[in-house]
Amino acid sequence: MKLGQRLLIFYFLILGLVGWFVLDLVFGQAKPLVRQSAEETLVDAANLLAEIVASDAANGEIVITPALRDALNRYAGRTPDADIWGLKKTRIHTHVYITGPTGTVLFDSRGRDEGKDFSRWNDVHLTLQGRYGARTTRSDPQDPSTSVMYVAAPIRHDGSLIGVISLGKPGRAIEPFVQRAERYLMVYGGLALLVCLLLGGLLSWWLGRRVNRLRRYAEAVANDQRPAPPVFRGGDEIRDLADAVTAMRRRLEARAQLEDNVTLLTHEMKSPLAAIRGAGEILAEEVRDPALHRFTDNVIHESIRLSDLLDRLLAMARLEKLESLPHRKSAVAISALVQEWQHSRYSLLAEKRLEVAVNEGALLAEAETLKLALFNLLDNALRFAKEKTTIEVHVEAACLIVTNTGPMIPDYALERITERFYSLPAPGQERSSGLGLAMVSEIASLHGGSLQVGNTPEGVQARLILPE
Repeated sequence: MKLGQRLLIFYFLILGLVGWFVLDLVFGQAKPLVRQSAEETLVDAANLLAEIVASDAANGEIVITPALRDALNRYAGRTPDADIWGLKKTRIHTHVYITGPTGTVLFDSRGRDEGKDFSRWNDVHLTLQGRYGARTTRSDPQDPSTSVMYVAAPIRHDGSLIGVISLGKPGRAIEPFVQRAERYLMVYGGLALLVCLLLGGLLSWWLGRRVNRLRRYAEAVANDQRPAPPVFRGGDEIRDLADAVTAMRRRLEARAQLEDNVTLLTHEMKSPLAAIRGAGEILAEEVRDPALHRFTDNVIHESIRLSDLLDRLLAMARLEKLESLPHRKSAVAISALVQEWQHSRYSLLAEKRLEVAVNEGALLAEAETLKLALFNLLDNALRFAKEKTTIEVHVEAACLIVTNTGPMIPDYALERITERFYSLPAPGQERSSGLGLAMVSEIASLHGGSLQVGNTPEGVQARLILPE
């Protein structure tokens, strides 16, 4: 699945969840809000009618005068023909009844409940106690649409409570307003979700288009093509990534060109150096003059040194081109490699009368690169070791430790000791190529480990740390 599609699906899921929660919350509040508004209107109307009824009271009792009865009956029979925000109201739905101080119904706009005892209904009961009285009652307990909301107001005369007037609003009268509110919410909520989805799709397409341009550019670079860097407007992360990819491409091209030139140069120099060395060896056999013999020895020595340098440059170039280890890791016995190194450096070890001490142990590593790293560490230790001392090789867990006795590394050189072509002079010897420890550091990186070189009280210690 493409990135743009994933972004769109993720965005739609988040938007859908948020929209569902919001709409569910709003739908859950739509009906209560409409009912609260209707209740507030009923409270005002009930208190208004309570004052009208109280004006006709006599001797502290409610008097339902013929004029009041006729007025309330005419009110119940009116046809308002009102247009309330598009909804037609053609009849009065409000039910009005008046009770005395004991809860007996004195007047009923429906003409059905006069004389009945309503003192147990909450609207009457609570109001007679001096509290706010309201109730909701269903005429059919199984049908929510038959519910009627009643609100009561006290009727007072000279400060005394002489009765209660209650106004009832059936749920069916409120339901059209609730349904219209829910319908509007559905329509506008759906349109909002649709617009947000379209905007999300546009954003996903825009991001996907920019990422695809960058992907095509990276693929072209990987296929050794030379495409023009993509140009992005705006200072966002994709533009920064494109600039970083372009900078990386240029650095890699420069590095690859340098490596190719080094490889070509070393291969081209191999044959001339072999010819120079061969000619020097032939001349050395023919020359009898000691002064000339020194020149032929110098030619042979320098050709050997140059050949060794070329071999190291080729090995370093091969290591730097590796993205991973060439073979699988295996348990490599260190003592066997040390013995192999001793045989190849027998004359140099004998010249300085050095001993080599190694403990039995193995490291989990790629065999060929570990051998190259160990030989370079031992060569470096041999180069700087004092005469008649011991080079120690230890294996501790996943760490290879090579220690020699000799001059310590100056403080200024400790941080640069593993740089390519950086070397320190050894007593009585020429400066080295400066590639040995650089190769060991590169091999450690390929293994996911590190190389640490530091001083000891008597010399130098190199620690090749590999992951377990």
